[in-house]
Amino acid sequence: MSVFIDSLNFYRNIRGRFDLMLFLFKWDTDYRKDLTTTLLAFSLFGYETMTWNNIYDIIALIVDGCIIMVQLGGEMSILPADYRPSHGGVKYSVQNSTHVARDELSFPMSEVYPAPVEAALGFYNPVARIKLCQETPLVSSKVDDILMIRKLIPYKEEKSVINFIYSRHQLRYIAIRVANKLQHTTNGVMLAFHDMADALTSERPVILRKAFYFDALLTVEAFRSRIFRGNLQKETEVYTDLTTYFPVRNEMINGRDCIRFKPDFHKIVSGHMGITTLLLTENRRVAMLFQGSTKAVGSNLVCLGGSGSMNYADLRKSGYPEDFRDVLIYGMAREMCEETGMEKWFEEVRRNTRVTGFFRWIDRCGLPEFIGITRAGNVPFSKRQAIDGDEVVKYEEIPVTIEKVEDFSKVLDYVNDNKINLALSSLMALHRMTVIASYGVGKATVEQQIIYQKVAEFLR
Repeated sequence: MSVFIDSLNFYRNIRGRFDLMLFLFKWDTDYRKDLTTTLLAFSLFGYETMTWNNIYDIIALIVDGCIIMVQLGGEMSILPADYRPSHGGVKYSVQNSTHVARDELSFPMSEVYPAPVEAALGFYNPVARIKLCQETPLVSSKVDDILMIRKLIPYKEEKSVINFIYSRHQLRYIAIRVANKLQHTTNGVMLAFHDMADALTSERPVILRKAFYFDALLTVEAFRSRIFRGNLQKETEVYTDLTTYFPVRNEMINGRDCIRFKPDFHKIVSGHMGITTLLLTENRRVAMLFQGSTKAVGSNLVCLGGSGSMNYADLRKSGYPEDFRDVLIYGMAREMCEETGMEKWFEEVRRNTRVTGFFRWIDRCGLPEFIGITRAGNVPFSKRQAIDGDEVVKYEEIPVTIEKVEDFSKVLDYVNDNKINLALSSLMALHRMTVIASYGVGKATVEQQIIYQKVAEFLR
């Protein structure tokens, strides 16, 4: 298995570099000029090698060879010097930040307020109370409830093409991520939620858009990061802080300086949709899928089911259904089957999957994430325990039997007591189930009681 994974990582690395070359050629005129010059020099060098017959041809070969060496540099890279992860003996690296730099001030990401329209919908941060994850979400039970009980959620596709390059620092960041790491660095085509959460609660269609993985690296990943480099004293220093591009604005709240997502922040960053489903196995227990180190997001964490991103192809393969939730369910089922090796049971997994909620991932520039739950039915998830050694390196079950909705609170207690390092999206999927469990008692509204009953029947 390790030989296969090594080969797969090698392929990803080569494919990622080729995708990066095409990506930069499309958007960066300086890179386009440099690459064109290099390719022309290679063409002349090859032609002269095949046709030389006197001393002048040898001189021409030497000149073309020098041009190639200047273009590629000592690192023999097709990237311009400004973008290379290692240049002139200086190495560059990136690291996620827990704070946002804004106007000479620094704000914890956990204190970023929701955009005005989403604040009006009741979005808040529940992690301060849960205290199980270092990253931060914004959720709204009102939005989640409407998402589950609306009769139909229409959608339409926005066809515009967006250039997300605002700074050369982004290009250095993406070069470091692609050229320095053996991770999922190919430029996949994804589906973006190009809208605010009020679209989920109103009658207007939800706006979707084609997105690319490199757009996500340029924005939602780059803007939460800092770039470091080694100085002449062989010490590490901050080269640039990309959190200055985080899509927020300053605001005075309760007499103190704060930051809030901009009203149009979803247009500034690539809002490709994350999807995560809680897996209730055939043993009526919640699964734990331990993630490998090759995942670009969520490496070495524990997921409680399938987790990934919506592919643009999910829209077509789902048959362009009228309801947006049916598109989400297709993507959730696909991701679940891919990560557990259960592709042959895809249709049953799809039938047994429900959308339960939505949240914004603050640390990733408000990335939209949809969450749900999948019951195993006749699919032998735990019996097979598919471990590919790549995305999933270990499979276990949480030793809590789910007989009723309230049992999900026991699952949360187990995770908390055992300090399980959950991915944020899985934590929010579990948190949503505990919220639904609270609808079974107390002062639940009629709509909340309906949601509770639907989930209780689904679990049977």
